[in-house]
Amino acid sequence: MKKVSWKSVLQSTAEVWGMGNRSLLYSLWQLIWRPGYFISDYINGKRQVSFPPVKMLVVMGVLSVLIDKLFGSNEVKAFQGNTSLSAQFFAWLESSPGWGWLVMTCFFIIPTWCLFHYAPRNTKHTLPQVFFITVFMAIQVLIVDDLADFFGDYFYIMLPLFFFYAYKQLFGYDYWGNFWRVAVTLVSGFLLAALALAIVDLLTITPKSYADEFKAILDLTFCSVVPVLVGMFISKKTYELREKKKQSVFQFLKMKFQAFKQRKKQNNHEE
Repeated sequence: MKKVSWKSVLQSTAEVWGMGNRSLLYSLWQLIWRPGYFISDYINGKRQVSFPPVKMLVVMGVLSVLIDKLFGSNEVKAFQGNTSLSAQFFAWLESSPGWGWLVMTCFFIIPTWCLFHYAPRNTKHTLPQVFFITVFMAIQVLIVDDLADFFGDYFYIMLPLFFFYAYKQLFGYDYWGNFWRVAVTLVSGFLLAALALAIVDLLTITPKSYADEFKAILDLTFCSVVPVLVGMFISKKTYELREKKKQSVFQFLKMKFQAFKQRKKQNNHEE
């Protein structure tokens, strides 16, 4: 039996930080260079070269905290005279935009599943697959947050571009089809987060007017859910037309092949 040595300690520590066979650095590079294809490989079972995504998220979270402490702005702004959960959340979001985006990615799960469920690539993916897609996108958010600590907050503009680039590779829509679906996904995710905060505020504080609170909740529900359902309906109809077109092309090619075989048979018979 092999004894435990300092080499074993170093190897175990290196594995925690992604320096083993499935390299953390390699996985991060793939997430930046070819994120959609890399995520597609993982959710379809090709996981040999991928660092475990949940573990990678934890490691990146720890690194992001260290980078924020060393290079980020730790100024926390409070909302004077307002103790609602939503006000506290936005104060925290302003002081920790990277972690705020990380929380926001949780609200993109349902819109992503609905709007991209009938995509040309990775068609009819499951919610567990979307969970891992969201984990990988959350890692990208932490990467952007770390870059923003060095290059400035304007770097957060890159986040929608990261989603557009990754989803384009992952789901295979054309540029316009991918653009409007990503836009609806992001907007609906923000509105769902606002809806969750509004419901929590309604349950935890005593508002001056419950009617206004209920109206706000109904408005947020309508604005966040209806565009997703309409987008899903359009995606499903587009998928059905695409499948009919494929079947028509297949039937056409099949008829041509059968006609070719018939002519060849006749020629052989005449000879």
